[in-house]
Amino acid sequence: MASCERHEPSFVRKSLSALPGILLLTGVAVFSWFITPRLIALHPFMKSLNLSDFIVAIILGMVICNTVGVHAVFRDGLRFSATLTKTGIVVMGCKYSFAGLIKTGSEAIIISLFLFTSAIILMWLSRRLSMSPSLGACLAAGLSICGVSACVAIAPAVRAKNEDIAYTIAVVLMFGLLALFIFPFIGHWLDLSPNQFGAFAGVGIVNSAQVLAAGFAFSNDAGIVAGVYNIGRVICLPLVVLMLAIMVAAEDAKVHSQLANTSKMRIILDKFPVFVLGFLAVVLLNTFGFMSKEEAKMAGNFMNWCFLLGFSSIGLTTHLSDIKAAGLSGALIGFCVASVKAGLALLVVLCFLQ
Repeated sequence: MASCERHEPSFVRKSLSALPGILLLTGVAVFSWFITPRLIALHPFMKSLNLSDFIVAIILGMVICNTVGVHAVFRDGLRFSATLTKTGIVVMGCKYSFAGLIKTGSEAIIISLFLFTSAIILMWLSRRLSMSPSLGACLAAGLSICGVSACVAIAPAVRAKNEDIAYTIAVVLMFGLLALFIFPFIGHWLDLSPNQFGAFAGVGIVNSAQVLAAGFAFSNDAGIVAGVYNIGRVICLPLVVLMLAIMVAAEDAKVHSQLANTSKMRIILDKFPVFVLGFLAVVLLNTFGFMSKEEAKMAGNFMNWCFLLGFSSIGLTTHLSDIKAAGLSGALIGFCVASVKAGLALLVVLCFLQ
């Protein structure tokens, strides 16, 4: 009884101290959700940017953080958002199914080869340039799989800082915006068929929304094909996240085992993010049909709000000076590898598809 009395005031104090930050997060999230469709409706250019309420939440949070600032009273609540993000990632498993990978047939092999190869190359280059493993993993996931979603999925698994996430999202969006205009131009210039261009866009462009936008900008048939390839690529997300999480954990284990004279495998097991296993478990449940469409839809709405609150926190705790300190090397590496991946995709398309 005495133990409960000691713990209860502590729990109440923590809850009350977190309340201001949670209210601030909720305000930014709800405003972003409300204003985004109205911004898109303002002008065709705004629609071409493929804005989402997630991106608006980050931008709005960064504006607040880097202008009026965020008072210390909000910090405890902002830290709580990491739990929401991890919860959202576990629930995100309901959007994926390993069965979908089988449906894409031989195309899935080509897609997987491009994704895993580009992710490994980006991780290797990030180490060569002495970038932090967490930033390297965020760039590898974001620029090799499906852009912002992949970055969000990998970030907690590698204990990425908020500035790592913001930096990666900025690079992904810049590459995607350029690809949105350059890819259709290349497609028309090379006189690609709808099937060829759909495959080119589906593998070469990183953000799912921009894949579809570029595909349908070329033609309706190309948009449909691009969607199929995009699904095949997105389905690989759980496997690439698992691979990158193990790579970063192994890198940390190598350093810590040298310092503490401890088994490397033991440190990998200690550092491996358990919630990734939860994510994979939900993917398996969805694969074997344990979730109805209604349940998956409800889970998807819950996931969206978890991410929206988490993204609001990222914006509210990201200082532009921290992003600037990361330098241009990460952006240049990301652009180069993503461009090479797109070039190889185009080469394969020209050689093997009609």
